[in-house]
This record gives sequence, structure tokens and C-alpha cells, in this order.
Amino acid sequence: MEADPLIIQAEQKLIGQADELVLLVDSSKFESRSSLVLCPLQTIDVLITDEGISDRAAAMIEAADIKLIVAPIAGAREDVAL
Repeated sequence: MEADPLIIQAEQKLIGQADELVLLVDSSKFESRSSLVLCPLQTIDVLITDEGISDRAAAMIEAADIKLIVAPIAGAREDVAL
């Protein structure tokens, strides 16, 4: 599926106006390649992902001075009361 250039331009404009950029990314996205770059790593302040992220990807994010928040996968915690 090809990304719509108008949507990309609109998203890039919004990113440029943001005081802080927080991304919510499924860990599986770190293992795939894309020719599309929406924004460079340097513009990201906080990245939230699930605990499926590889150590290599987490190290890359932290080396780029991005705050990494790893959320537990649903159902993975046994101590949560239902």
C-alpha cells in the first residue's frame, strides 16, 4: 500500500509545529523496512512501544537520545486484578 503524498505532507507540517513529538509504535514495525521516512529520529522526543521490541532496536532508540517507554503486552502481567 502506497502512502498518499498529501497525507504525508500534512503530517510533516503537524510534526513541524509540535512542541514535543511522542510516537506510539507497535514493536513489529522495527523489524520491517520502508522507503518512506516521515521524520528523522532527531525530531522524536518520546517513543512508546510494547515489550516485543528487540534489544537492538531499543539500543538504537536510546542511542538517539529518545525516551523509550516499553508497555507490557496485554495479558502478560499476572498481578493485575480483574
